[in-house]
Amino acid sequence: MTAERTTYTENVRLAERANAAYYQSSEPIMSDGAFDALLERIGTYEEAHPDQTVSHQLFSAPGGGLDGEGADVAHEVPMLSLDKVRTLEEIGKFVQLMISLGSPVTLEPKLDGLAISLEYRDGRLFRASTRGDGRTGEDITGRLAAISHLTGVPETVPGADVLEVRGELLMSKSDFSESNANRVASGKAAFANPRNAIAGTVRADTLGYDSSATFIAYDVPGSDEDADLFATHLQQLGFIPSNGLLDEVFYADDESVLDAVERFGFAREHDDYPYPTDGIVIKAVRAGIRPKLGATSRAPRWAMAYKYEAKKATTVLRDIVMDVGRTGNISFTGVFDPVHVDGSTIARATLHNFAFINERDIRVGDTVEVYKANDVIPRINRSFPELRDGTQQPYDPVRVSPKSGSPLDTGEVIWRSTDPADSLGSWVSYAVSRDCLDIEGIGGEIAAALVESELVGDIADLFSLTVEELTTLQLGEGRTLGGRNAAKIAGEIEAAKAQPLARVITALGIRRSGRTFGRRLAAHFQTMAALRSADVDELQQVEGVGPERARLFRDGLDRLAPVLDKLAAAGVNMGSQVADDQAARPLDGMTVVVTGAMTGALAALSRNEMNELIERAGGRASGSVSKKTSLLVCGEAGSSKWRKATELGVRIVTPEVFATMVESV
Repeated sequence: MTAERTTYTENVRLAERANAAYYQSSEPIMSDGAFDALLERIGTYEEAHPDQTVSHQLFSAPGGGLDGEGADVAHEVPMLSLDKVRTLEEIGKFVQLMISLGSPVTLEPKLDGLAISLEYRDGRLFRASTRGDGRTGEDITGRLAAISHLTGVPETVPGADVLEVRGELLMSKSDFSESNANRVASGKAAFANPRNAIAGTVRADTLGYDSSATFIAYDVPGSDEDADLFATHLQQLGFIPSNGLLDEVFYADDESVLDAVERFGFAREHDDYPYPTDGIVIKAVRAGIRPKLGATSRAPRWAMAYKYEAKKATTVLRDIVMDVGRTGNISFTGVFDPVHVDGSTIARATLHNFAFINERDIRVGDTVEVYKANDVIPRINRSFPELRDGTQQPYDPVRVSPKSGSPLDTGEVIWRSTDPADSLGSWVSYAVSRDCLDIEGIGGEIAAALVESELVGDIADLFSLTVEELTTLQLGEGRTLGGRNAAKIAGEIEAAKAQPLARVITALGIRRSGRTFGRRLAAHFQTMAALRSADVDELQQVEGVGPERARLFRDGLDRLAPVLDKLAAAGVNMGSQVADDQAARPLDGMTVVVTGAMTGALAALSRNEMNELIERAGGRASGSVSKKTSLLVCGEAGSSKWRKATELGVRIVTPEVFATMVESV
């Protein structure tokens, strides 16, 4: 089975479950727009692959039965649905055709309820039935009578021996509010929306609470009245005609129609309409042209429905992709089966962050709801756990950068990469860290804000920031950095200009370099100018630098030449040349290992600062004791390094003794 057909069969199963949930429960599993979009994808596949379809009744029952049984009312004239169009251009073509045939058009809302038929005999209501599959429906006369307050259904129709009126049974917004409140008061769960409420109300054998509903009439089979006379006649009989629900209903040119469609869409979008509706219906006014145009097996040719673009859609999540953004933030993107939402087809949408995914328990393989935030940005809103088949597992992301493989900073809601090779934000965060320039106060959030505001385009730009720029720096949720914090950070930036050359080299963030490499390069070349002029062979003379690392560093220096120039111009320490006749340094030629907590004069130094001190004194800092170790600075006797040094006969000194040894540095 191909992936395309697998998706098709999954869509069919999903649509059947959604259809059943709509008619058999108080809570739908997807929005109406999402269900319509799902049916469209199924229909498109079946048109392209007629020999691969599976058996279902999703299209044969456009209005849906109530429970799939008891369909015992035959419709002498089939209750057809309407063909749907998606574009205003298609509306324009339809209107032009109707006008060319001598008929203006009428507009009415596409009501979102339950299509039913009312039959009157000898002037009294005889039977009510659902549309069912369009040819046979279910008798709901008794269920209709159980609705406490039913508007638009006259008990008697004077002067009519036999009359059938078709329309939409629905709950207006006020009907829904009152009925739902009564339902909750009776101890039952609230309905999710008016359409779900009317289906659940009519389906129930007993309600146990007061309910309200409205019937809007839109057709009298066999009527030969034009639309305007039809509306007047229905009103006189006590019905509410659908083509009387808009202020203006008759149009004789396509421009006026399109303008009215857009105006109604705006009103609908802003909840300025009393009835649930998802579109608008355009019909020919002149009854005489309807028989000439006829109908297809499913819809008349003299009417059409335009559905406003769905703001939401339902699809299947196939993957969750992590990436590093320009600011170093880790993004989570859902990849799903393509779906049409609000005018465009999308296959990817943001999942915000891991906390969002985890709180909503969104899993790969889930059916998810997709929407467009502010009509632009695709987002995944939620998943539907009730549709899982057991194969979906909780999402457990890797905690390393998808670009460099380096561990991520997961201490905040927004995960970040601190690997300078990943992004500008990561580079800035790395450069200001304690082992580099040590600029206290610039954390991940502020680093990201500096990048997003374009105040910082590389690490050299940090040294041109003003207190005013920092004070007004925009952080999240409308916050600014503020004057006190800005002044403190500005002071830290000024102090960072004097950081040792080793730290400046490390802050460059060149691939496969780090603080140890930075110290060794600084000790070997002593100035940034000497380092910048070194070729690959000269770089390999530094301990631990092979051909590949030397090439990468040389390429990095070339790439960062403008940044190095800016750092020098800003007054950042670029090192100083040591005189040829300089006296020997206290640790020349020695390999030194530090273990345990430092005390006395060294107590305030971090391990990296201890290593810097060792290398300024001419030594080589190492992390493990071996035969090559010259000295162990030990703050804790009895440790594994202390035992190893004792076994090998390595000299061991206390922090206080070591401080005396290097006091001239």
